[in-house]
Amino acid sequence: MAGWLEGAGFACSRSDTGEALAEARRHQPDVAVVGVTVPDDGGMWIVRSLRSQASNPPGVVVMSATPNLDVATTATRLGAADCLPWPSSERSIVDAVKRAAQWRTALATAFQRDSRLQQEADQGRDQLMATIARVEPDIAQSVLLALMESRSPETYDHANRVARSSAALARSMRLAPVEIRDVRSAALLHEIGRIAIPPRLLGQSGPLTNEEIACLRRHVTIGAEVLASVPTLAAVAPLVAATHERYDGSGYPASLAGPDIPLGARIIAVADVYDALTAQRSYHDPVSHDEANAELVRVSGSHLDPDVVRFWMEMIETLRCW
Repeated sequence: MAGWLEGAGFACSRSDTGEALAEARRHQPDVAVVGVTVPDDGGMWIVRSLRSQASNPPGVVVMSATPNLDVATTATRLGAADCLPWPSSERSIVDAVKRAAQWRTALATAFQRDSRLQQEADQGRDQLMATIARVEPDIAQSVLLALMESRSPETYDHANRVARSSAALARSMRLAPVEIRDVRSAALLHEIGRIAIPPRLLGQSGPLTNEEIACLRRHVTIGAEVLASVPTLAAVAPLVAATHERYDGSGYPASLAGPDIPLGARIIAVADVYDALTAQRSYHDPVSHDEANAELVRVSGSHLDPDVVRFWMEMIETLRCW
């Protein structure tokens, strides 16, 4: 097998099971060909150990003298790039190793791209923190809103509409004046962390990878971090941090559920969903007022707090009667 692979241009190192990991640490391979017999033997342990390397693990080709569904399933679950019977032809083995090497290269490229995204988000957060640290706390909110308007007028307009609706809903629920003020401020600033996210990611129209989604979702925690650093805005930071939580616990970043989500955040979530549905966006056409309210009712109890949705519907009916 080594002769075949060397003939195809690969540099090979041979090792038995006992020395395989030590050899891999000394000379990290692009591809490892690992022999196994049953799903729980030492070969599979080697596969698991190689694939659990934190950065850029090798592609793994599993070869089994007793191939069966259990072996193939276990190898795939552990991240093996291919699973072949032993013996196999020279062409089959060389092609499998080439595919595994290509797979590793693609994975490394994706890892580097995702690392750059996270680094850019970190830099954006640091720049935003540095900017806000240079202004007086009393004007911090105005400065942040001016930054948002200059970077993304669409987001700025969205935030203002959500703030008006959120404040009206908070009043209809008879919250205290200071609570209404905090809800309005949190709604105005609930997307402020998007300033730190790489612009190319915000403007991407196609499907996102899991890593890109994770980076995009960081805008919530970044926004909360920035607000927590400003004495006059620290009170609204927990509300901003929770605006993308869901009533059933399926939201982010902390998977809060039910009353564990601050009431102000639950109020903003209703107004946010309504505006997302009814506003003209680059990626979808708006729906009607009645269609949007029907959707709020539909996701009541899963995405949104049903009690807050009920107050919203009562408020809408009251306004309709005026």
